[in-house]
Amino acid sequence: MKYLYVLTSTPNDHYYEQFFLSLTSLKMVMPEANVTLICDKNTKENLTGKRSIYEKFITDVISVDAPKAFSQVEVSRWIRTSMRRLVKGDFLFLDCDTIITEDLSSIFKQDINFGACLDKHSSIDDHAKKQYIINYDKQLGFTSHVENKHYNGGVLFVADTEQSARIFNRWQELWLICQNKNIIRDQPSLNMAIYESKNENPANFTELEGIWNCQIVYNGLKYLADSKIIHYFATDLNMYASPISLTSKNILNYIKLTGNIPEKALDQLNNPRAAFTENTRIITGDFLSVINSTYFESVVLMKRYFPFLFHIFNIFYYLIKRITKIFIMKVSRKKSGKVKYFN
Repeated sequence: MKYLYVLTSTPNDHYYEQFFLSLTSLKMVMPEANVTLICDKNTKENLTGKRSIYEKFITDVISVDAPKAFSQVEVSRWIRTSMRRLVKGDFLFLDCDTIITEDLSSIFKQDINFGACLDKHSSIDDHAKKQYIINYDKQLGFTSHVENKHYNGGVLFVADTEQSARIFNRWQELWLICQNKNIIRDQPSLNMAIYESKNENPANFTELEGIWNCQIVYNGLKYLADSKIIHYFATDLNMYASPISLTSKNILNYIKLTGNIPEKALDQLNNPRAAFTENTRIITGDFLSVINSTYFESVVLMKRYFPFLFHIFNIFYYLIKRITKIFIMKVSRKKSGKVKYFN
């Protein structure tokens, strides 16, 4: 039983710190876990000093020569699509932005060749990024979206079989096509490789239950209580804040500064399902269509990068809201003859 991480990092980012947090959570739950880290040689060279404490938790480190022309993100994707040929035996791949909540060994006892969870725990029809998925497929000449399912690459179970090797070979081949078209994302190519393999033989792929990749922000709450892995950043959440307090910049910066995890964070790792920030709200129903809109994303970006402009717009829309409420109240009075109040 092997647990696998892929890391590409420099001292200027927080990817190592995220990896170290995830690795620590895994070893707290499973002290004897066999853990392999795959990284490129540039990353391995800077994993020194305070960035080398991970070594006491790792069974094996595989350092690979990545194509020199690739950016750091491209190197990460190239290694991910190369995992099967770099590692022997069955493995469970874990993204660095995961927290382990329970023993994971039971997945190795299931009859699975290649397994992944639905992205955002939803069909494409109900997906927050439905149009993006379809547009990427059309741009790349892919057809996986016709199945109405899109899988998340953050947690993958991979058996050491010829079938899984073919999926990985095809994944990398398709990703290189994406990269040549300046699309660095690796999920479109992953999903197309899975789709082709399933058409060849449905037994080649197994859809994992959401507890194995609980994407907490998107429809993950129903899997939280029984979750084995919490995936606190979904692939397109870079513009939003995670509700998991373990991901705070203060904690990541503390790890960067000291090489260790602060005591408060270690306490939270003992019960990660409750490690939410103090200010967290649940959004559901009709509000989701607003949250998933381009308009809302624009407002979030405005608040982050142009707060003064956001403040002006907020005042403007407050006035619009007041005028709208007055108009609604007048119409209501005419219809019912009664005075109504609206918040």
